[in-house]
Amino acid sequence: MAIKAEEYGIALPRKLTPVSCGRPRKARHMSADLCVQFICEAMCKNEWERAAGLLTSHFQTLVDRGSSRLTTNAEIVWRLGSEILLNHPKSTIEDINVFHETMKNIGVKNYLQISLEQIYHLLCRGDTDEVNRVVSSLDSWRYGQHSIKQNKLQKLIQAYRGVLNYRAWVDRRSAVIENDLGYASQSSTVQAMGSYYRQATVAFQDIVQFPGVWDPFILSYVDLLESSGEKEEAEKVLKEYAYNTKNPPNPNAHMYLYEFMKRNGAADELLIKELRVLYSMTPSHKLMLKFSRLLDRSDSEDNQKLSLHVLFDLLDFSGWKKNVKAWSCLAKRLKHFFHHDRRAWILESWQPRQSWWPSYHFTSFLAKNDWRECVKLGLKKAMVAGMLQGPGCVYFTCIYRSGRNDKKTALRHMKTFIKKNNCGNIP
Repeated sequence: MAIKAEEYGIALPRKLTPVSCGRPRKARHMSADLCVQFICEAMCKNEWERAAGLLTSHFQTLVDRGSSRLTTNAEIVWRLGSEILLNHPKSTIEDINVFHETMKNIGVKNYLQISLEQIYHLLCRGDTDEVNRVVSSLDSWRYGQHSIKQNKLQKLIQAYRGVLNYRAWVDRRSAVIENDLGYASQSSTVQAMGSYYRQATVAFQDIVQFPGVWDPFILSYVDLLESSGEKEEAEKVLKEYAYNTKNPPNPNAHMYLYEFMKRNGAADELLIKELRVLYSMTPSHKLMLKFSRLLDRSDSEDNQKLSLHVLFDLLDFSGWKKNVKAWSCLAKRLKHFFHHDRRAWILESWQPRQSWWPSYHFTSFLAKNDWRECVKLGLKKAMVAGMLQGPGCVYFTCIYRSGRNDKKTALRHMKTFIKKNNCGNIP
């Protein structure tokens, strides 16, 4: 089911541009458009209380009896209101329900979409009883051709029902495991678990048959199967989700499969294979440090060489610039490869970066800032900078001066090693 994000997601409307149609637009139409612009500006500045006040004023535009104008205004108010309610510091469950029920009664075009938004808000607040009420009320919803056109949305709503059944199953399983029930109560609880299991399984099976990104449902489905001892079926579901070409590319799908395989004791070769796919899609992923370690443990020289490339690729991304673990791994790997005469491998990764990494990672400003914020980060980066650029580079020199009192011995040993082992000494 290729459901586009814009069909349900909260999207701020663009500023409406007046269209010349032979007669001037009504003044209240222009005022409503200007009000929408002010609401959007308040939302962009996280001024949620001001945005809520403006939206209340904008509500009057829904009395416009022009059918096309009414439909457009209702959708704008719904989308803006949903976003404001989710972020407003004083919004309550009652506010959410009143708002969504009001919007659903304005028209039927977006009835199921508004209901989905309501379900999402309630799940975020943890109110499963209210979610059950909303979902149950949708079972009998029919309105001419609209119910046929919105069949995909009804499937998605059933998947949310599956999540509720899964959560009920988890709660009852916990009660059985804790053994705090009598025989009769335990027997009825086990029967209820079987019913919730079947209902949730059917709902999840239906939704994953359609192409799409179904991460929340997949996680619940896999936990349901795995906890019930159906590990082969769980693995089959995850592989289908990750490798079905009809689904859009999704790094999370490969992460879920990797985590499942790791939990169940898969061999390193299989874990490397899965993480290699994830690496090709998202080289900045948090699992790349683990991937690099797995590659380094491998007997294959190609894998060991790739482990170095993975670390360099990771540190190309700004989100990793101050990550101590990443710099520690790179420093350790570089030192190891210099010891084992793998200098050509180092040059292969360094040469494409030597024109921009110094200004990106190794400036005097960054050295002073890194040393002030985290001494260990400064030391590890200094080691890397020295091995890549030599002991005279700006970053190493600045760190050496900053730590000549507190870390004098460590920096002296580091400098001795760097003088003999750096990319400048490689023929």
